Amino acid sequence: MTASVALALVFLGSGQQSVRWEHRFDEAVKKARAAQKPIMIDFWADWCAWCHRLDATTYVDPVVVKLSDDFIALKIDTEGGKKNQEIALHYNVATLPTITFITPGGRQILTLKGFQGPGQFPRTMETARDKAVHVMGFESALDRDPRHAAALFGLGVHLFEQEFYEESRALLSRAVAHDAPRPVNDRKQARMLIGIIQNYDRKYAEGESILKDALEIRPVTEYDPKMMFVLARLYVAWNKKDSARGVLKTLVHEHADSSVTPKARELMKSLERERK
Repeated sequence: MTASVALALVFLGSGQQSVRWEHRFDEAVKKARAAQKPIMIDFWADWCAWCHRLDATTYVDPVVVKLSDDFIALKIDTEGGKKNQEIALHYNVATLPTITFITPGGRQILTLKGFQGPGQFPRTMETARDKAVHVMGFESALDRDPRHAAALFGLGVHLFEQEFYEESRALLSRAVAHDAPRPVNDRKQARMLIGIIQNYDRKYAEGESILKDALEIRPVTEYDPKMMFVLARLYVAWNKKDSARGVLKTLVHEHADSSVTPKARELMKSLERERK
């Protein structure tokens, strides 16, 4: 008898309430879409002692059980077959336990890596529930209008923060194409994040182009020195260090009070040391 089966028998025998789990991803998504609820996924494996501790403590806590009604709860055994492994890979599951909250459309809302007891986990669930309102709102807006610039921007920023960079770049690029009436800071931030992703992917020319485009948007805001620093780092990675020095000098001269200026000075010093 496996540890998980033994725990289940204990719960049944004691009459103790627990979170009600789905065990098939497709069925959970179907129910989430029908109920317009986010999905809470518990990624686990039979060998994971902390996973079983979640079952024995956190998931039987009355507050957690009550809050779980705001979600479709789904258990994914990461060793339960190819499809489960693909789902775990898609959501960047590298350690167990991992608890991931997603929208009915499959976009990540929040991820918790490791064990969290019943004293803390309700706050995590509440945070995920509140974030889900915003993320699902963006999705609904895009269902109605695929060119909704504010929703494209909001969802793109959220997925950047969740480290889903490919989808973030796609959404932010669509936002840029339709964001002429949008607030200047949002327009600059969208381009800056795209520049960061392009630099990471070594698409230096594309990154340079989008960042220069952003720096042309007026008026100047607190995002300009940040974008200049990103551009300088891109030039360093691209081995265009003279270009990097020029951008950094302008940054330090024109934005002495920016929060990124000390980093810019350090990078300048590093580049100057390399020259000697």
